[in-house]
Amino acid sequence: MPSTSMWAYTWDLCYASADDAIGHLKNHVGLQAISVATSYHTYEMLCAQRKGSKFVLASESAVYFRPHMAFYDDTPIKPHLSPMVQDTDPLKQIGDACLKYGLTLASWTVCLHNSYLATNYPDHAQVSAFGDVMKHVLCASSPAVQAYMVALARDLTTNYPVQIMELESLNFQGHMQGHYHEKVGIPPGPVESCLFSLCFCEHCKKQTKERGLDFDRLRNTVQAKLDLFCEVGVQDDQSLEGYVASNAEMEAFIDLRADTVTSFTRKMVESVDVPIYYYLMGDYYVGGMRYKEIAEIVDRVVILGYTPSPDQLRNRIVQLKEDGVPPEKVVVGLQAYPPASPDEATLIRTTQAAAEQHVAGYCYYNYGIMPKKNLVWVGKAIGGW
Repeated sequence: MPSTSMWAYTWDLCYASADDAIGHLKNHVGLQAISVATSYHTYEMLCAQRKGSKFVLASESAVYFRPHMAFYDDTPIKPHLSPMVQDTDPLKQIGDACLKYGLTLASWTVCLHNSYLATNYPDHAQVSAFGDVMKHVLCASSPAVQAYMVALARDLTTNYPVQIMELESLNFQGHMQGHYHEKVGIPPGPVESCLFSLCFCEHCKKQTKERGLDFDRLRNTVQAKLDLFCEVGVQDDQSLEGYVASNAEMEAFIDLRADTVTSFTRKMVESVDVPIYYYLMGDYYVGGMRYKEIAEIVDRVVILGYTPSPDQLRNRIVQLKEDGVPPEKVVVGLQAYPPASPDEATLIRTTQAAAEQHVAGYCYYNYGIMPKKNLVWVGKAIGGW
């Protein structure tokens, strides 16, 4: 039987009573697990299930538990607490309720996409070829960043009844931040987007030189290519794969980034005694992900199947299999409200499509965002599988 879970936020689960919320998800919806955001980026969201005030906003990335600071002695990077946990510990309330009702607690952990930490620790953020600090993302090559993530995982699994660590954005990130009003007059194509996203920080420089690559020449090549793009405003018409393959040094640099993500992932797996689930949100060229290699290291991979089309979801799972990721290691994320699920029948069909591919499980998005009636949809979707 596939596992069943739902993504949720501490502020939604604890809004009235964590005990009541967890009990309902276990006994009435029929879930086996709850994936709770413990480290999260900025947001503004409409909380559909609230009475009265409906909007919740966080202008800073933060953690939503009470960290034990001794875990972070080996890194200069320290967790930034949300105001929501200054006087209370919502994750403890949720953890206690999970133990009471037999619901598995998973830590949904946004890792390197962290605008607060990247802004306040710029020496450990990604840096563009032009020296721009990417203030929304920490660099995977930084030993301090890796130590911080190991500390975070150990803290959560030691001090809370966390039984699964889910890692989102444990990889290099693209150049666009997504939480500002971005203004782009010359939209980049795949080649330009990749080049804008490549990191040239001191940590990447060290690794590049250790690999025997000419860091300065690589950076100059990227600068020249992007300067020309900004001057003429015309995208490169060749494929990203073709562009990278045409330059042996660039190809080796991209490969080095993937080695970094792989070794970082392995370090996370070795740091804790609970299963690791890795979110495949990114690609090889920008994100540094080798899907097959990562799937072999971790216990499960998570994909987002936010589509109303069962065929589209099936094709995504089949493509993963062709890429070397077996369905039995795949957890499919399903959006339990429009537009991916305009009605109950659609959610049942997409869940069934995933089940027919023999995936490891499903995780539904998202407890506090969806209307209460949609929890019934989820219960019916998983009830027959």
